[in-house]
Amino acid sequence: MLERIAATTAALVEARAEVAASLKRQAMIVKMAEQRESAITSFAEKWNKEQMAKIDKAMKPKKSRKR
Repeated sequence: MLERIAATTAALVEARAEVAASLKRQAMIVKMAEQRESAITSFAEKWNKEQMAKIDKAMKPKKSRKR
């Protein structure tokens, strides 16, 4: 009987360790996803700003050269 209790206790300790590792992994995945979204947003905003600057520059009338 004591052997089964010891085996069950060992299995419980192992299961708790697995759950803790799984929760830590899940938290890290969530953090990575948030950082990824932040990076994508930052890149998109920067890219849009650059493209709008190019459009604005192209829309300005060309200066005529005086001779």
